[in-house]
Amino acid sequence: MKIGLSLGGGGARGYAHLGVIRALKEADIPIDLINGTSIGAVMGGGYALYNDVDKFINLVKQVIRKSNINYYNIFHNHSDSQSFLRTWMLEAVCDIASLRSSIQSNRHQLKALRAVFGEHTFADTKIPFSSVAHDLISGKTVIFKKGKLVDGILPSVTLPGIFPPVRHGNRLLVDGYVLANTPVHELRIQGADFIIAVELISTDERPYENGLDLLNGIEDMKQRQLDDWQIAEADFHIKVNFERYTPERFENYETAMKLGYDTTKPVLAELLRMLEKNG
Repeated sequence: MKIGLSLGGGGARGYAHLGVIRALKEADIPIDLINGTSIGAVMGGGYALYNDVDKFINLVKQVIRKSNINYYNIFHNHSDSQSFLRTWMLEAVCDIASLRSSIQSNRHQLKALRAVFGEHTFADTKIPFSSVAHDLISGKTVIFKKGKLVDGILPSVTLPGIFPPVRHGNRLLVDGYVLANTPVHELRIQGADFIIAVELISTDERPYENGLDLLNGIEDMKQRQLDDWQIAEADFHIKVNFERYTPERFENYETAMKLGYDTTKPVLAELLRMLEKNG
């Protein structure tokens, strides 16, 4: 039985994925396949490559110290579906140049990814890994599992409106959260028999004070429905709840990791029972 781990998007909340992985590893639950969207692709790719949570997080810390990291970087909370529309519109109002294809360039994204993954390819990972992006031209999700890790992960962290779409052949690619924020189906078609889906959520209530709040709320409702459809296909669902917690800086990584770990530990007995039953 091949056990797959599908890691969802969620900006800087994504460090919780490493806490989940640490708990799974302590329980001797093998991971045969990993995929991810957005920050889930970064964390999943890093773990798949190094197969060592501590080694990966130490590398990321070095990157943060050496890189010019801004708010919209992959190591920050740029992919929070509850706030991206508000952020984009406010920036657009303040700066007419923002009405072009994006607010930020991909320069810092590339710098950070290259520092973490270097010239490594998908074939170099110790655990088979794939990243998920969305093609604006075909309207379909795209799975990357060949070539350089940087080239496959960059499109997955390219938030529409914030970063320019990435051209890849005849495709125009952006963050995979558009249709597959927790890409369970994409992992299933790659051969995973039992899928553990890790979803990063925030239950903070936001007021509807103006038209922008309404648009933002509608966008969030649609995203929630898409996420539910994806996660329904998983065999086991780990939901990490970031209530009253809005991580925006890398320095919050320890808190996010602990939350992922503390969320996973109590459900391990149930997960082990299900694995035994399905094995």
